[in-house]
Amino acid sequence: MTTATPIDRLRTALLADEDAQLRLAPIADTAAFLDAITVYAAGLDLPIARETFAAGLARAATPQMQRQLPALLLAGAPPRHWLPVDLKRHEGRILVEWLHFAGLPLTDPFFEETQRKAQILPFNRLMRCATPLAAIESFAEAPPPDGLVFHMSRCGSTLVGQMLGAAADHVVVAEPPVLDTVIQLVGRGVLPPGTIGAMAGALTRDRRGDARHRFIKLDAWHCFVLPMLRRVWADTPWVFLYRDPVEVLVSQQRRPGMHCRPGVLPLDAYGIDAYEAAAASDYPAWILDRICRAAADAVDDRCLLLDYAALPGALVDSVLPHFGVAPGGADRARIVAAGGRYSKAPAQAFTPDSATKQQEASPALRAVAAPLLETHARLEALRRGQRAPVPVAAS
Repeated sequence: MTTATPIDRLRTALLADEDAQLRLAPIADTAAFLDAITVYAAGLDLPIARETFAAGLARAATPQMQRQLPALLLAGAPPRHWLPVDLKRHEGRILVEWLHFAGLPLTDPFFEETQRKAQILPFNRLMRCATPLAAIESFAEAPPPDGLVFHMSRCGSTLVGQMLGAAADHVVVAEPPVLDTVIQLVGRGVLPPGTIGAMAGALTRDRRGDARHRFIKLDAWHCFVLPMLRRVWADTPWVFLYRDPVEVLVSQQRRPGMHCRPGVLPLDAYGIDAYEAAAASDYPAWILDRICRAAADAVDDRCLLLDYAALPGALVDSVLPHFGVAPGGADRARIVAAGGRYSKAPAQAFTPDSATKQQEASPALRAVAAPLLETHARLEALRRGQRAPVPVAAS
């Protein structure tokens, strides 16, 4: 039987001490954290020198150690301030890696940005932990999302996520990589579809105790598996955002997203024929058209189609009523204010760019956009046939 080391005993004690976690986890400065954790260890009567902690944190920060399993392996999910961030294979089974998010709100444009902030904290270098995949089963009965945001990319979905997240009691999880990994594994038949809902429940857990509404912004390519996701969240309303295809293609031409770079996205995991992709004469236009067609094919009575041109006003006038959410005066004002900022750099004021992108579009780009423009017209016809959402009373 292996004897627990002082570091092991400290980790066990700290895992059970929520107050200490909340004191120590937000400390970003390594020297300050070393001082604080050394004092904490002394309070537990554990003989751990400051230099021992320093050496351990330095090792944990190396890329090699980051690729390895966390030192702390738990049987069940860690306490409420921890969120799942990655899946790792170990001895034939799948493990979930968790990080303490140190009270950080999920208000960055993308979940991964907040994840990176948490990952470099000294606390997480010391306390990085993993659980069996079965640990997320406890979240299978968690409240489902109040709304799902699907999109064709570069069409205002980040703005929608930022506006939804402006209310203090809203939890918005924007394109979390770990959820995409689960969706891929479900698509390949490795995991059952229910794992998607359980992982979403873990990602949207109520860390502060005041969460009232939860929203998930999916990746653009998740439209390919919309029927499966609709079965997972059968009663959850969803929106699909789209934009003039020429403007989206100009944006992708400037800075291609991973789904617009051939060979980057594992299309087979989403049920897409790789041979069809290889035959595409213009890959970005082809995949954007496939995304929009998949969304149009999935439109049902829980769907709201939304054109970029209607933002930001439509978030309050249409999206929130569609999701059954009516924020009070202060939260509503915060949401409206968020609509005036540039979504991917919230400190900057938003400047419309549609005219600039239309001017930048070459004749060649407009030519390859022709099939996508037909799908866009189909979406517009479907949108015009939808009923306007009925506002709900503010709570």
